[in-house]
Parts: sequence; C-alpha cells; structure tokens
Amino acid sequence: MAKRPKSGKCVHCLQNFNNLTRDHVFPSAWYPDNTPENVQRWTIPSCRECNNEYGKLEEDMLLKLGLCINPEYAKSSGITEKALRSIDPEYATDRKEKRIRQRKRDKVIKEIVKFKVLPHTGVYPNFRSYSNLYYPEYLSILISSKQIERLCHKIVRGITYIIDNTFIEENFNINFFPVEDKDVRPILESLQKGLEKYELPGIKVVRAMADDDRNAGFYAIEIWDQLKMYAIVI
Repeated sequence: MAKRPKSGKCVHCLQNFNNLTRDHVFPSAWYPDNTPENVQRWTIPSCRECNNEYGKLEEDMLLKLGLCINPEYAKSSGITEKALRSIDPEYATDRKEKRIRQRKRDKVIKEIVKFKVLPHTGVYPNFRSYSNLYYPEYLSILISSKQIERLCHKIVRGITYIIDNTFIEENFNINFFPVEDKDVRPILESLQKGLEKYELPGIKVVRAMADDDRNAGFYAIEIWDQLKMYAIVI
C-alpha cells in the first residue's frame, strides 16, 4: 500500500499542502470484478478538496456510464451491476441510505430521454446502438461533456505523475477530444514506433511523448473497452 505523503503538491490543483490524501488515478470502483487482488492500483497525491470533488464526479459518472456499457464485456465485468446496486433501495443498510438510493433512482429515471430514432449527433463515440439488435425505442442518459473532459484531465495528470514522476504545470494545456476511433487511427499508426502502452484490468493507456519535453504528448485512454478519451498536452 502506498504511503500517504505528509506534505507536498496536489497533482490536480498544483497547490502545496501540509496534509495530502491519496487519490486513485482510475477510480477504485471502476475496476471490473475480475481484477486480481494483487493488482497495484495507481494513486497520486491530492489535496482533500480535489479528492472529494473528483470522488463525487466519478460516482455520478459510474452510475450513468454503467447503465450504458455492454455488461457482457470481460473488461467491464460487474460494472453494470455496481451501477444498478447503487440505486437499488434493497441494498441499503439503513433507512437513510435507502432514501438516498431511492432519490438517485428517481433522478436517473426522470433524466432518461427516449428517442424513436437515434440522433446522428450528440451521442458519445462508441456508445451508439448495436446493429445486430432491434430497438423499439432508444433510451438515452444525459452526461455532461464537461464531466468527461474533467475526468480525462485528471487521468492525464495522474498518468504523467505515475510514469514520469512530474506534474503538468500551469503553462501546459490539456486538450480533450471526444472523437470516433476511426478518426484517431491515422495518428496512432503514424506514431507507432514511439508509442508507450500501459494496461490495468479494464483500462488501457497509449501515449506518445514529445522528444524535447516529456510533459507534452498525445494520450489515448480506453476504459471498459468502450469509454474512449483522447487528449493532447501542449
């Protein structure tokens, strides 16, 4: 288990603190249930405020994304079940928690959008319908693009700290791109010789770094074989 740093800089806000927490680069609850117990889960130094804010963001996204991914994929094994349990009052341990789960459930149901025909725009890449299935209607869950962008920024900062033991400072920009895989494939092919690849259960990261600055580069992040995020740091 990684030791909690007593003081230092937060990877996220880049401010110095006397007491830091350890934040998971990839949310602990996002690992599939077939993850071996001895897997080293990446953690980074974070102030308590940033850690709490990202924790709430990741909890909300796990619920929404967990209801949209394919539960039959090995890389997302158990994720959908986690999402469903989190809004099932029957899994509550007391009355207060039961009310909280019921409110979350009601909120999700209220926010579901129904389509007779799936729109051509506004659907996150790799989350469209399956061509081999018949859909009498399409149930869609709204997810803020800002939430996904923030998650992408967090992961890029975390990976940089874990691999290079450095911070992405304020004079660098992290640019997030929600694009189709086919649009990124030519970039990956052109960078093939310089690609670095890292894998954890359900998670894969591919990146290519600038020769003159290890902070600048291209990142391809894949979670559960479906959630794809691409970023360029300049």
